[in-house]
Order: sequence, then structure tokens, then C-alpha cells
Amino acid sequence: MANLIRIVCPGCGVTIKAKEKLAGKTRNCPKCGGKIVVPKLETESVEAVTAETTDAKATESAPEVEIIHANQAETYLPTVDLPERLNRQHRYLICDANRLLATWRDNGRGWLVKGVSGFIAAKRNAESLPPYGQFTLIELELELTDDGLRLAAINSYKLASRFAMTKLALGDNDIMSAIEAPGSLNREQKDAVRLALKDQFMREVWGDSAEVVEYLSNADYHSASSREMKGE
Repeated sequence: MANLIRIVCPGCGVTIKAKEKLAGKTRNCPKCGGKIVVPKLETESVEAVTAETTDAKATESAPEVEIIHANQAETYLPTVDLPERLNRQHRYLICDANRLLATWRDNGRGWLVKGVSGFIAAKRNAESLPPYGQFTLIELELELTDDGLRLAAINSYKLASRFAMTKLALGDNDIMSAIEAPGSLNREQKDAVRLALKDQFMREVWGDSAEVVEYLSNADYHSASSREMKGE
């Protein structure tokens, strides 16, 4: 049976059990939303928890990781399959900490980046792409219903802080290799997404999606997806 890694979140103290395949990956604590790095299993006896926290005291008091068997009752650290390619039916945005920087849709134009007078092709303006920074990839998950195109969910992903944006000039899907972990949106980013929805879609495409509207209106900044607002 597969081993599980027991971790105590240094941010809130909740005990979390992660599947072995998550070793070395970053996930959000399901209780407080803080970032947790699952330690890699180099030996059968894992010596310490590796976790990101701003609470030094909590870090010092965090217990060691314990390997347990899967037949015990536990709460799992969520397993998230990070996307490897753009979904041609969906739309994508990239934001920095407070504004919209780039957009993509399946229209043959590739990634467009925000310039002085509007959006311009990233491939023809590679020199203007910032090599460093904090960026979030936002997926507008669209589905075709009996009533037409509808926005089903919003997903966010944390991008690497080095050379992520420069990948936009290489090809449509290259940015996906820069995804590091599920992300989250702050208030300013949610406002930027709301404006993008108004610019790109008729209101009926997104206005009737209660969980999407709630996600963009809510002050919570831990959720990586609007689906999490309704517990999916």
C-alpha cells in the first residue's frame, strides 16, 4: 500500500496527510490556505518537515514527518493536477500583483500583452516582456450549454518568478511549463479579472454563474479556483 506523509501545518497547526507522489511539491493547506512544501522521501525515515511560513515559532515547534499506511482514516492534502497545455475552449489571463498583463484565446493570434495603446502580440514584442516578477495565470473555464457559452469556473496558477513571461513569445503552450503550483487571487487581481470579463464577454456568459460572482466578490485570497467556494 502507498505511504502517506503526515505534516503539521506550521501556520495553523492542523495535521495533514499527503500522498507520496506529492513529495517535493507545494500545496495549499486546506484549512488556512498557507503554502506547504511536501518533503521529498529520500529514505524510509523522513527527518523533518519542510514548510513555508512567516510564523517562526510555529516552524520551530512543527513535529517530524511520519510515514503511515493508507488504511488509516485521514484527511488528505488535496492532489491537484496542474495543466500542461492550454484548453482551446477556455480563455486565459496573466496578472501581476494588481493588474492584467496578458490574454490568450484560440484565434490564431497567440498571447497578447498589454502595451501603451492596447494589447499587442507577444511574439513581436519579446523585448518588452518582463523577465522577473510575481505572476498568476488565470484560466477562464468555459463550457457550451443549451443556453450558449457559459463561464463554469475560474482557476488560478502561480507562475515561476524568473522568465515566465518571456515564454509568451515562444509559443502558446510554453507558459504552462512555468506553472509551479495552484495560485490565488488578491482583491486587485479579482478586480482585473472582473473588468476582463466585462470586456470580453456578454454579461449572460458569466453573470449567472453564482460561484464565479461570489469568488470575484469575496475577500478570500486562499482559493485557487471558484469551484473551491462551493466545496468541489
